[in-house]
Amino acid sequence: MKNMTLQNIAKVVDGKLYLQTAKKADSSDILLKEAENIVIDSRLVIPGGIFVAIKGERTDGHSYIDSVIEKGALGVICEKLPDSYENGSSGAFILVEDTLIALKKLAAFYRTQINAKIVGIVGSVGKTSTKELVASVLSQKFKTAKTAGNFNNEIGVPLTLFSIDQEHEMAVVEMGISDFGEMDRLGTMVNPDAVVMTNIGPCHLEKLGDLDGVLKAKSEVLKHIKPGGLLILNTDDEKLIKLASRSKNVLSEELTDALEKINIAGYGKNGDVFFDSVKNLGVEGSLFNMNVKKGFLGLDEASTSVKVNLQGSHMVMNALAACIAGLYFGMDIKEIAKGIEAAKPVKGRCCPNYTDRYLVVDDSYNANPKSMMAAIDLMDETAGRKVLILGDMFELGENEKQLHREVGEYAAKKNIDLLICIGGLSANMYEGYNSLAGNTQQDTKALYFNSREELIKNLDSIGLKNDDTILVKASHGMGFAELVEKLIDKGTKYRFIKGREFMQIDNIMKLLSQTHWACNRSRETVEKSIENSLCFGILDENGVQVGFGRTVTDYATMFYVSDVVVDKDLQKHGLGKRFVEFIKSSPELEYLWGFLGTTKAKGFYEKCGFEKKDDFFMAMPKTEVKGIFKVK
Repeated sequence: MKNMTLQNIAKVVDGKLYLQTAKKADSSDILLKEAENIVIDSRLVIPGGIFVAIKGERTDGHSYIDSVIEKGALGVICEKLPDSYENGSSGAFILVEDTLIALKKLAAFYRTQINAKIVGIVGSVGKTSTKELVASVLSQKFKTAKTAGNFNNEIGVPLTLFSIDQEHEMAVVEMGISDFGEMDRLGTMVNPDAVVMTNIGPCHLEKLGDLDGVLKAKSEVLKHIKPGGLLILNTDDEKLIKLASRSKNVLSEELTDALEKINIAGYGKNGDVFFDSVKNLGVEGSLFNMNVKKGFLGLDEASTSVKVNLQGSHMVMNALAACIAGLYFGMDIKEIAKGIEAAKPVKGRCCPNYTDRYLVVDDSYNANPKSMMAAIDLMDETAGRKVLILGDMFELGENEKQLHREVGEYAAKKNIDLLICIGGLSANMYEGYNSLAGNTQQDTKALYFNSREELIKNLDSIGLKNDDTILVKASHGMGFAELVEKLIDKGTKYRFIKGREFMQIDNIMKLLSQTHWACNRSRETVEKSIENSLCFGILDENGVQVGFGRTVTDYATMFYVSDVVVDKDLQKHGLGKRFVEFIKSSPELEYLWGFLGTTKAKGFYEKCGFEKKDDFFMAMPKTEVKGIFKVK
């Protein structure tokens, strides 16, 4: 990590360096070494890394100082020296008053040492999906880093910045807040070249008060955008349109001045980049035309058809934000469309989980009224029978009961077959739904449970049906990720086996229908995917292996299991006759064979009696089976 030496780090964090080595000659060498990484998790320390001992709610990083030194850490940033140092043990320690403040100071310094351009993602709803879309677009042309998981707060953002290395050309950093001043501190560290603001919605009102408060808090980022940088705004948002028009008296004088020093681009119905001809594909995403106005960024008028594979029509807007980011950094519209189509759902963020019985849409990571209504809209647009499982939304302030009630009323106006409300606050959601839908406690169109645990105990009696689409959403503190797993377990017939431990997998038929992904690629790309993928095999209900083959896409990681050996004679015959017979005898797996592919298995179609389909190839495994799943 460039210039991240012990001496520089101590200076940046206003700390005092204590260095104790076995030999005096070692001291000068240690002082010149640059850190290999900077972490707050002792398990992630590598030789030459820096460990920052943070005091958390559950554990104190200072308890792990001796262990990280034993692992070969270059040094530790801490608030107190370990007893081992006093007893003469070797180690380098930078003593500070507050390690969390030191972490943020160090991140701000490291930002000045890297060359990557940074796009910040800010907003009430849609930050993570927009982050994924922007990163997917930029990665088509640049080596791009991005925020991992939910690392978007005052601890996560520094760790995200530390993950950017000198080889990265771009980075996409998600920035989440819940109070005034936080965005100012995040902006100081990130110092973005461009910022996307997705929307202003009723979230964290307990501290921010109202929508104007939300706007002011998030707009703190403006003074940290590099002069001449770009602010990318959703101009369909009633609050952000005021920023786009540079309206006076919306922000403080300081932020208004900052707004004058940067450029603004808008996306939406009347934006610099806009959409038309949207076709909602439900859980498969949306198909739409993406258009660029003539003269925007000095470009000619442009238009292309693009598919976004993330769920909900609102993802079209997030894709437009990614388009502007790509255009700003010199990409053409075709490259951008390819990047939008390559973006995949993130776990907990409207992520589909296919089971044998039904589809579970996991949107359990977080929730506020605006994102709840967006989820309801998604279900309203989805074909088939629809079930909503909604839980409490936190940090909504004094109007929390009314806001929950309004979500219920909103759901009552949509085409929802079954609404299940969970939690103390969600009782208001249930009442709001019934006030418009005219339901009673006995009416199966709406159910209420006090807790997640109570619903889990009653999963068999709530009326779930085959082919349902079930969307699960609540604030993170409700722990609905467990509920998602329970639903997947109830709906799953096929199980992935790792040693003797059972693990659920996506519905096999749907999983393997992803062969369309491969068919849109060249034969060379498909072959390369096969070379880099894992093998898998199938066991019948008695545990007898009936076949094996190679997967084509990155879904192969779901099938990984080590040390499984196959019949060598069976391996000689491609996928094996017993495997083919098994597939033919299982209607739910009729498309399984189409997922496997390579041009090297000549004659396989004729031998097995399959009709060759457009770019589908049959695979011939080259190594032992690496994964198995069992039919119950």
